[in-house]
Amino acid sequence: MILAGWLAGGGVAAAQTMRREGLDPPLYPEIVIETDDSFSADRELSEFRRALAEAAGYRWGKALDPEAVVPFLAEDVEFFVGQKGSGIRDEFVSLGLHPARRALEMAGRLSRASDSADPEVQSRYGLHVLEELVGEPTVGRTPWLDGRICTASYGRISWPDWIALDGKLRFIDRERWRIAGVVEPYDDRGLPTGDWPKRYQMVPVSPEQKRSGGFLGIIAPQGGVVFFRVFRSADASHFAPYLNSHLCFEKRDDGWAVTAIALRLD
Repeated sequence: MILAGWLAGGGVAAAQTMRREGLDPPLYPEIVIETDDSFSADRELSEFRRALAEAAGYRWGKALDPEAVVPFLAEDVEFFVGQKGSGIRDEFVSLGLHPARRALEMAGRLSRASDSADPEVQSRYGLHVLEELVGEPTVGRTPWLDGRICTASYGRISWPDWIALDGKLRFIDRERWRIAGVVEPYDDRGLPTGDWPKRYQMVPVSPEQKRSGGFLGIIAPQGGVVFFRVFRSADASHFAPYLNSHLCFEKRDDGWAVTAIALRLD
């Protein structure tokens, strides 16, 4: 896996007409989430994340080795799980501290990628989880985990803001809302798309998507769908879900270490 944080660049967009009966633009309010990304470009942490991604990832001629990532983990790692609740809070619940090797196995098992009873198999799937989480480009203190330094450190939306988002777009499920990350504001013809979407703005994914992969259709506030290239490449854009999983870090005397894993089970 190539880390999204070091590859995210300009988005390639193409407009497609889509109108909704009885809806006048703007179709939804502009809500930009207050987000701490103060560690996204931290040199030492970025080097640590690159090394962890390489240790966790598949490489030609070299098998996946769970032991290769153990030095990157704290001796005891706190494990959190989150699941959609009846309200808007969607809090994480701590499962306590676990030895590094056990935490890696738990990550694989809770990812539900395999029903194998073999801990070694689950640990290898745990490598996939770490590789995916460590590549998220936004890193900072997240309010979802009491200010820990984590990937996907996006802020939270108040209940009134959610009501405002839902006001005109009741046909959009809550799970379709995304947080715009790095987005180049030009379409595929090189024409400017204006000041939209802003970084960390909440935008809705369209039900209408291209058959060809690698693009994500986002509903524009004035109507229509704009497609952004999201496949891993130098010109990929990044749109994160509102509810994320996280990998959390702590700087210690001997350098950075992974101290917490927080997985959404939705």
